[in-house]
Amino acid sequence: MPRPEIHLIVCVNDRDPAAGKPCCGGRRGHDLYRRFKDLIRTGGLRDRVLVSRSGCLRHCSRGATVVAWPSHHWYGGVEPEDAAELLESELAGRELERLRMPPGPWE
Repeated sequence: MPRPEIHLIVCVNDRDPAAGKPCCGGRRGHDLYRRFKDLIRTGGLRDRVLVSRSGCLRHCSRGATVVAWPSHHWYGGVEPEDAAELLESELAGRELERLRMPPGPWE
């Protein structure tokens, strides 16, 4: 496999509901990860895009969180329905502004 052009990192961290704090796993992070995997496979993009699951990316209240490398774009509130648009945007070298992680403290 050649070195991928883009690496998408999807937070799938799960937290006990009793913790009183949200988590990306509870905000469909697992579904989002699987959607990216499906899009990459069916789009013939395996040599260009790598997608990985991650533990906590410290933006729990803004999840599901996705980080794109090497662009260093951080995205928040990403739903599985957003995956195709986000992937297309990153492949074009553009940040998907509507999902841009808002400024603010890390959690």
